[in-house]
Amino acid sequence: MSNKVRNCYFQSAASLGAAIAILLLTGGTTPAAEQSALPDFFMGGFGWHSRQANIMPPMPGAPGERGPIRDHPDFPHASNNSGLLPNERIGDDTSPLLQPWAAQVTREANEKVFSGGFPFSAAQRCFPPGVPGFLGFTAEPMLLLQTPDMVTIVHQRGQTVRRIYLNEKHSDNPTPSWMGESVGHYEGDTLVVDTIGLNDKTYMGNFPIPHSEELHVVERIRIIPGSPDLLTDAPRPRDDPYFINPNNKVIQIVATVEDPVAFTAPYSMMMLYELADYAMEESICSENNDDRFNQGLVPIPNDPTPDF
Repeated sequence: MSNKVRNCYFQSAASLGAAIAILLLTGGTTPAAEQSALPDFFMGGFGWHSRQANIMPPMPGAPGERGPIRDHPDFPHASNNSGLLPNERIGDDTSPLLQPWAAQVTREANEKVFSGGFPFSAAQRCFPPGVPGFLGFTAEPMLLLQTPDMVTIVHQRGQTVRRIYLNEKHSDNPTPSWMGESVGHYEGDTLVVDTIGLNDKTYMGNFPIPHSEELHVVERIRIIPGSPDLLTDAPRPRDDPYFINPNNKVIQIVATVEDPVAFTAPYSMMMLYELADYAMEESICSENNDDRFNQGLVPIPNDPTPDF
């Protein structure tokens, strides 16, 4: 197939996908004024991704305390593309937001790294990320599919799927699960998502910060133009130009978490995503992901029970 034909094919497919997404989103019957207010997260079907290595502090005005719980102040983390020598993540076990038991769990994880071990990473070890842990799944794109009754988020990483049921109430006693029970509604151009029913097997993003099954997360998801005001984290020269350009579209997710068992107060965090310029691919996390160098890595999830 020639490049010209291939480009025409993808442009046509993207246009058709956008038309289908709008039809699904509105149900084909929503008044034009309401249609224009709803965000179109599909945006051509290539998805959104972020090269921001860390979950970020929110912009001023977010509910609760200013999170997230970050790296230990004595051991600042340096990631790839930061211009510094990369090192392992050491969570801040001294954060006043942590209840004593949660601080102890974080401290024990840090001590494992100090003794030569490797910190746990849900993305690297193929575990479901949980909520808001999915904000740490940044290097690969996610696709948001909207219908009148549901928003489905598909992550390329391990094909993790999350379903947000629109205009529904929570179950009385949802069974705790990896991704919890999410219900949502639109407030103008913002999708507001409320999640409960999370198990206590996931962490709060980039660091091994624990939580309990009492965790309650509220996310506000919207598309906004780029702005220098969005840069609330340490400078990242390769990535920041996209997010400060007002001609670029940015997905901003602000998540507010509340868990009186694990945290002393509610707090908020933020993640930014840019439009991906490539199609999602099959990404099998567990393939060739053994502990080949005997580093004591957490084994990848494995269920030996036959399906049939």
